Amino acid sequence: MLAHRAATAARASALTLRHARQYHVENKVNNNFPFKYGGESKTRFTVGFLVFCALGFRTPFLAVRLQQKKAAA
Repeated sequence: MLAHRAATAARASALTLRHARQYHVENKVNNNFPFKYGGESKTRFTVGFLVFCALGFRTPFLAVRLQQKKAAA
């Protein structure tokens, strides 16, 4: 019983090591994103990101409002 648990634990740790992400970021100035955003303007990126998040947050509320209006009509 104990040997079976030990073997299972060893197998699980081996799988964890095998599936670890191999990702490295160079420590350079302005290289703090894990993706390339293709611009020098931090302001434009920030505004675009905030608009993207706002639309994603607002969409379910708009869908509920639309469904409630359809049900009331």
